[in-house]
Amino acid sequence: MNLNKAEINKENKRNLEKLLSSLHRDHQQSLELCWVIREGIRQNVDSERIKNYANWYYINELEPHFEVEKEYIFSILGMENEMVKKVLTQQRRLKKHFTKEIEVEKALSRIEEELEVLIRYEEKNIFQAIRKNIPSFEISLNENFFLEEQEQEQEQEQEEWNDVFWQ
Repeated sequence: MNLNKAEINKENKRNLEKLLSSLHRDHQQSLELCWVIREGIRQNVDSERIKNYANWYYINELEPHFEVEKEYIFSILGMENEMVKKVLTQQRRLKKHFTKEIEVEKALSRIEEELEVLIRYEEKNIFQAIRKNIPSFEISLNENFFLEEQEQEQEQEQEEWNDVFWQ
């Protein structure tokens, strides 16, 4: 029976690391969004062009990412956990900036600043807390999760953004 429990814990850790690795890749792409916004501003690109890309990115990348975090990550620590509450608050603030249609330049600046802070916080605090707590939790990710993720990445590669203003 101990062997079975050990195997389960090993599988849980493997699944967790796959999930965290996937989320880390998402975070790296979102840090690139921060850079794109800064670069667009630096090059005096029309703020509407930058905002259009940021909105597209939010809908296609960040919203799904936030949903995965809620379903698979935050539930491990509990939705009442102070770190989780802080992240959810930051995500709501980001959504307001993304959906803001006035003071676009200010919204873009806030997006690039706050998104980077959120990512750094999650990587440093949330991910580490989860790694410490994983032995007491069961992470069961079926292969469909990763197949769906790969399919989404392929679809998004095909659905490229045409206005590459930052190059």
